[in-house]
Amino acid sequence: MLREIHLSGFKCFDTLNLPLGRLTLLTGQNGGGKSSVIQALVLLSQTFTYQEWGRSLLLDGPELALGNVTDVLNQETARDSLAVGISSDEQKVKWSFKTNDRHALSIELEQLEVDNLLISTEPNTAIRWLMPLPYAENSPVVNALHHLNWITAERAGPRELLPLRISNDHARVGHHGELAAGLLYWRGQDVVDSSLLLHDTPPTLFNQVRGYMQRFFPGCDLRVTPIDGVSAVSLRLRSDNRSDFQRPQNVGFGLTQLFPIIVSLLAAQGGDMLVIENPEVHLHPYAQQEIGMLLAETAASGVQVILETHSDHVLNGIRLAVKQRKLPATDVRIHFFAHRPGQPAIPESPAMDDDGRLNSWPEGFFDQFDFALAKLM
Repeated sequence: MLREIHLSGFKCFDTLNLPLGRLTLLTGQNGGGKSSVIQALVLLSQTFTYQEWGRSLLLDGPELALGNVTDVLNQETARDSLAVGISSDEQKVKWSFKTNDRHALSIELEQLEVDNLLISTEPNTAIRWLMPLPYAENSPVVNALHHLNWITAERAGPRELLPLRISNDHARVGHHGELAAGLLYWRGQDVVDSSLLLHDTPPTLFNQVRGYMQRFFPGCDLRVTPIDGVSAVSLRLRSDNRSDFQRPQNVGFGLTQLFPIIVSLLAAQGGDMLVIENPEVHLHPYAQQEIGMLLAETAASGVQVILETHSDHVLNGIRLAVKQRKLPATDVRIHFFAHRPGQPAIPESPAMDDDGRLNSWPEGFFDQFDFALAKLM
């Protein structure tokens, strides 16, 4: 499990050391830096996948395209370098990158530290996953980032056809959720972790996904069907068990937004890391609270969860899960990012006790309801 991320000279951060938990919630004002934390993790994971033997951090890739070097360097310090450090339970790694071309779409590896020791990356050194071979193949940090599954807030909307690839290509739901139906097609008979099972429902992934979708949307059901002669599947949904299955665009938008999240949570295995942006999109408050509880239950099953949210209902779902002893409070990290022009981007981090109560409530932290209510009273 990852325990901390360090950023230096990256986007809005001059320096950041951010603790991570079994479940980490990132929230705050727009432009505060929470997405930048996620992007740093995704950039490393993307580089490992698409530039396995390279010596540079891939900035403009097929999953995350941030632009060129100028777009990712901290604008306040005017440096030509940045660093990303990741600490796990067993290892601490820090990659430092430097550029001579601010218009480049990648930034070159300059220095590597492992457990605070400088590791040689001379030109004649074989580099894999941004590390010399002996380190790369046995690195807990690299292994954790290989198991990163990212679902962006810009999830695929209702579509009649969704991609179907070979089964190995459906290990993840895709960063837009576009591979979720294909994953369910190939892995529908997998058995879900016992701690997440709905006990009145068969334990297979397909049936558990159906059961959870019904928990969020009573009467909901789904069907995944391969299309003959085309590398695609169709996802059909219904919002009432008395109606016919319909094209996704003819049912509530929230169903297609939640579907890939449910699939990813139930398909995840111990050691995986799920990074999910705005799980509350198009969900009513009750469903937002329920997804917060399910995220906490998934974290308790041995999957590391990092989420970005603007929803106090998601936060309250996590608080309820802690109060109900579904997840220890010590496994939760909350970071609030306030956008204050001219000031360092340093988050505030309220701590949670065993009853789900927070020891502080920073200004701007889910307090807008109180401000509005005060004006209405």
